[in-house]
Amino acid sequence: MLDWPRQLLQRLGRHAAPAYAISIFLGLALPQLAAAMRPAIPITIFVFIMLAFARMNLPGIKAVLTAPKRLLIVLAVSCLLPPLVGYLFLHLPWFRALDPGIQLAIAMMASAPPLMAAPVYAALLGFENSLALASLVLGMATTPLLAPIFTSLLAGAEVPISPLALAERLFWFVGTGMVGGLILRRVAGTPRLQAVKLELDGLGVLMFFLFAIAAMDGVLDATLQNPLLMLTMLGLSCFFCALNFTLAFALFRPFAFNDRFSAAIGIGLRNMGIVVAPLLAVVPKTTFLYFALAQIPIYVAPVVLKALKARLEPDKSREAPP
Repeated sequence: MLDWPRQLLQRLGRHAAPAYAISIFLGLALPQLAAAMRPAIPITIFVFIMLAFARMNLPGIKAVLTAPKRLLIVLAVSCLLPPLVGYLFLHLPWFRALDPGIQLAIAMMASAPPLMAAPVYAALLGFENSLALASLVLGMATTPLLAPIFTSLLAGAEVPISPLALAERLFWFVGTGMVGGLILRRVAGTPRLQAVKLELDGLGVLMFFLFAIAAMDGVLDATLQNPLLMLTMLGLSCFFCALNFTLAFALFRPFAFNDRFSAAIGIGLRNMGIVVAPLLAVVPKTTFLYFALAQIPIYVAPVVLKALKARLEPDKSREAPP
């Protein structure tokens, strides 16, 4: 029996960091599939949620919870810093002139929870990611409550449905994904999931690739029609990620480098797709285009973060005694 699917997933898992970056550009190169794949966006995000909760490191999370001070600090920064940055963005004079759909997109990005792949990115970079994972779990749990509130406060009348309706959709979408992941963990068992770590890493890359194709619907045509607008939205999304990471990294200065860097990844990279998915049919075109372009810094993040880690990480050899 051919074992090539498993071998393919293993190979993708071994080279996950560059594979994430390559997949976004492959998605851009396949515009003919994008429109057909667009309905798959909620499905891929749902799979991300399930995998995140099926694979979470419970012993590591329990260890973090025994000394919760750092976790509470990270959670507070994660919940409050991006909305604050989003508020500043939207209240600067230049930003007030932006298309209302872009303003809504910025509000949704600022209200979103940490990227589900943030702990995976941290692990790929060689970090112990229990703190990042624990803050992700709690951040996901608070999403149905906080995301509608912050989105409504930041975007106001631009939100296409009521905060209560958005909260209800997020509750079912996120909640069922979390429960599904825990059931999968229970049925499969932790040892079996650990034995197929590379395959699951590869499956994550594959889901990212399918998500990238679907998210790029209309991006190429819009870029050809209005390249300045698209570059503006790409620049805004990149700047938002970089600014939040930088501010979080500075705020976490008292932490050890491992926790400081890994926690800042989740502050900088936000899972806008969680908020967009329940509203996919009703968001304005410019909101969806901003969402699509906001995936580019996420997909190239592992490569950028690897270089940044090499630059910022303390030289342990200098700290060692002679």
